[in-house]
Amino acid sequence: MASSLFFFFFFLSLILLSLSSSLPSSLILDAAEILSSSGYQTMALNLELASQTLHPLTPSLTIFAPSDLAFKKIDHLPLSLLQYHLLPHAFSLQSLSSLPFGAKIATLLPGQPLTVTKSHSDGSVSANNVTIEGPPVFDDGNLVIFGIEKLFDLYFQAPASRTLGGNSNPTRCISMTRSNDGVWFSGGSSFDEACETLRSKGCSVMASFLEMQFLGLRDRPQLTVFAPVDEAMAVNHTGRLRKYSSILRRHVVPCKILWSDLVGLDNGTVLRTYERGFGINVTKSGDDELQLNGVGVVFPELYFNDWLVVHGLQEVLVSVSKGREEEAKNSSSKVQEVIEPKQHVEEEEYPASHYHFSVFH
Repeated sequence: MASSLFFFFFFLSLILLSLSSSLPSSLILDAAEILSSSGYQTMALNLELASQTLHPLTPSLTIFAPSDLAFKKIDHLPLSLLQYHLLPHAFSLQSLSSLPFGAKIATLLPGQPLTVTKSHSDGSVSANNVTIEGPPVFDDGNLVIFGIEKLFDLYFQAPASRTLGGNSNPTRCISMTRSNDGVWFSGGSSFDEACETLRSKGCSVMASFLEMQFLGLRDRPQLTVFAPVDEAMAVNHTGRLRKYSSILRRHVVPCKILWSDLVGLDNGTVLRTYERGFGINVTKSGDDELQLNGVGVVFPELYFNDWLVVHGLQEVLVSVSKGREEEAKNSSSKVQEVIEPKQHVEEEEYPASHYHFSVFH
């Protein structure tokens, strides 16, 4: 057991060290040069002018480049509007089209996400009612550039939400009895698919953790995993591998919560996790941007099947202060007590704590 855990954390250290040293210093200038040679002269100029001000904290970037015609009435973008056209992660067209209607996409402008307003399996997608043209102008895995027909409206009002992703009941799967928690599988194909999807979306660390935890097991509990992108794990936790067991437990909730359920929770609802005493506080801003302990969701329903749903996060979850937790609870008229953390639940009640090599011990 100790040997397996050693190799698991050694593998994670290699991932994190490679990520922490992969930040390209001239990402913005490279993007400006590519845009200029691709016919997006005005956007290229705006990026070049702002290159000393923009400092992406991740080694990847998505740029939405309006055509030169879109700049007829505005030659120079204010910095805030320019940031609104940049995402702090590399999104392929497939990734964007997989996002559900109404999903919020974090931008480099703090607190101002884009809203998915059209998403189909055929690859067509729009944000803020602006069509995102495919295929991308450029895509090397770290830098992705899409052309768009016009500028995004910074004051766009999101349309009414729809129910997506099927039906699930987040309160039902909180039950601590083993009898209804597991889903029986005849093979591991669905789990392999989940890990492959996680890796393709830049969540290799969480994929490795899930493989260590559940690979080869047939009796699986209903789970929701909040998976930070690899860049966030590298930036925030390089050199702290001994604490990974705790960090990973914070991101796993012992029930299946689809995106439509998550956005439907009351403001101030607290989800309990496999880390004893650690809760995930669900809050919503004025524009209905959902946050978990202050962290935005960048990949709603990155993956889901009968027993597992994964939502991608832009940062690692950390604890909020007790004062903020109390304030969030008091501000909510009806906090869903059935999914608040239970501080004194014995570990034997958690299905995943029985598994071999479990970090839940």
